[in-house]
Amino acid sequence: MFRILGTRRILFALMLSVMGLGSLDAQQSLTIGSGSIAGTGSTTLDVTMTSTGETEGFVLSIGVDAALLQVSDLGIAGTVTEVVGAELVTAELYSDGATLAVVLDATPPFDGQTIAAGTDQLIAQLDLASLQLVAATTDTAITFVDGIFGSPTLSNLIVQGGLSIEAVNGLGLNDGLVSILPPPPSALRIESTSIDSDGAGDVRILLDNNAGETQGFVLSIAHDAAALTLLDIDLAGTAAAAAELVVTNIYADGGTVGVVLETDPSNGQTAPIPAGLGLHIADFTYACDNEIEEPAPALDTTLTFVNGQFGAPALDNIVVVGGLSVSPALNSGTVTCLPVPPPPASDTAFYVGPTDFSLTGEAITNCFPGEEIELCLFYSDPTDNLQGLQMGLCYGSDLTIIDGTLDLDGTIVDEIGAEYVNYNIDNSTTDGDGHEFLLGILMDVLPPFDNQMLPATTTPLAVACVKALVSPNAPCGEVLTIDFCNNINGAGSVFLNNTAVIDYASELGIGLYSGGCMVIPETLFRRGDCNVDELLDLSDAATTLGYQFDDLAIACEDACDANDDGKVNLADTVYILNYLYSFGPIMPAPGPNAAGSDPTEDELTCDVTPAC
Repeated sequence: MFRILGTRRILFALMLSVMGLGSLDAQQSLTIGSGSIAGTGSTTLDVTMTSTGETEGFVLSIGVDAALLQVSDLGIAGTVTEVVGAELVTAELYSDGATLAVVLDATPPFDGQTIAAGTDQLIAQLDLASLQLVAATTDTAITFVDGIFGSPTLSNLIVQGGLSIEAVNGLGLNDGLVSILPPPPSALRIESTSIDSDGAGDVRILLDNNAGETQGFVLSIAHDAAALTLLDIDLAGTAAAAAELVVTNIYADGGTVGVVLETDPSNGQTAPIPAGLGLHIADFTYACDNEIEEPAPALDTTLTFVNGQFGAPALDNIVVVGGLSVSPALNSGTVTCLPVPPPPASDTAFYVGPTDFSLTGEAITNCFPGEEIELCLFYSDPTDNLQGLQMGLCYGSDLTIIDGTLDLDGTIVDEIGAEYVNYNIDNSTTDGDGHEFLLGILMDVLPPFDNQMLPATTTPLAVACVKALVSPNAPCGEVLTIDFCNNINGAGSVFLNNTAVIDYASELGIGLYSGGCMVIPETLFRRGDCNVDELLDLSDAATTLGYQFDDLAIACEDACDANDDGKVNLADTVYILNYLYSFGPIMPAPGPNAAGSDPTEDELTCDVTPAC
């Protein structure tokens, strides 16, 4: 009964405080800490209490300048109030302040929780956000206010012995201060890049902004119209890719883009770009106007941010933060147009690419880390027969050509019957000249000297294929190229060039066309794990049935294809059950025990997290 009455005394004291009744004189205080905010950031201020007796509850009523600050929370997380187990905590937030009422022991079994006497004890925390960008440091008071908030209005107080202590009877109220600082300077940067003078490439536009979230921006960039052509302005793959409003304009000597990240904040569809450095916000795609042939030097062209030059009305480069336009620092960049090899003097050409290159013309195939791929070497010559050829290739350390895998089956060399074929491979990473591959073919070197030759052809014909291993550590998105290289020695000591033998003479100046593969994420799954829970059990057989007969959605058809026949049907359910309970056949690769790739080509899909 004593504890129940004691708790009721605290609640009664809080009610009396509202009516101005009941008090206990004491030299005690509440204090709001101070802090600072840069730009449109936020800060947390401590609210502390100095008391000479056990405190049974308290009320905080705090006001802020609503033109400068907004209260986002007033709570007890991480404070002594939370530690002792406050049982009644009521907070109210207003446009210009907040209140917090706390009773430490408000519910049965009424254990008499209190905050012990002490100095500068943390009892609450006030979270504040800046609403304005300021040009100079601006100080604003965070004040205890009595009789302003609540209905009936509340006063700041602490409760001890069932009685309230307020400012009118000795409670000290020490206000705080927040300094709103000018935001760190924002900057727009044009990232310098180089492109082949006979091609095109993207120039990345980067943003440095720690003032707050970026809600929009305008870019206006000029270039030399005699050196470059602006082909496109694109946001795909950038931090601004989901913008709700994008307006681009391309001119002979420049381009602009205006971006609004969110046109209707209430719909929550697009978030602003978080503060940060080096944020990729746009791509400007340029082509070089003049092809430069080796050995002429490369040509540098400056890209410049310009204000008031393009548009009607003319646009300035700006960044929108906190609903305000910020003029950032502007850093120019450079596009370097690189010289390209002159056109080949010969109409003979060598190519490297996947086995179907002759049909598709695509020299770059897809590959996975750790995968073994097959690449073939091709030639074309529309006018001459070839008595032989010499091919030299170089490639990076993420590819390893596998010795012993050279294959002539199905090639024109095999069909006609070459009498001399030799190759060597240099996969050494320590000899200083990278990875190299050399292939030499002579069609007729033995009696009766029937004069076999590779025929003239406009369609590339394969002369040999070889297998290469992609490094397990090859990074996703990287193109691993195999290039025709001259003056290389492979694993030997003689330096050789790419050459075709025509009429007993070496044909140089051959067109050389690289190939390779792009590393892409590989989908990994467990065979039979139809519900993708990394276990093979009865639930997977049930999931397979649900998919077939009850429209159950599944994430990975390949996993449900237990017998690996390229279809998901009743046979897969039976296969799973036989495997689990009837000593049926082992699951096909990758099996049920570890995730792996599908070694079988089929039309099934698998929407699980890829690995790379």
